[in-house]
Amino acid sequence: MQELLQRYRYGIIGGGIGLVLAILLLTIGFAKTLLVVACTVLGAFIGLYLNGIGVFDRFKGPRR
Repeated sequence: MQELLQRYRYGIIGGGIGLVLAILLLTIGFAKTLLVVACTVLGAFIGLYLNGIGVFDRFKGPRR
């Protein structure tokens, strides 16, 4: 099972994203879905940038 999930990982992720987009389009409409997608992409880029410069590592420091 683990090997099957590993082999088709990107297909499963793409299918999940497509499913979420379809549900959003059918329930809240095109413009609101576009806003949700834009905010999600912006949040992902900000998270990747902050992770790249090591902001999150500062919070993981040794505890006393």
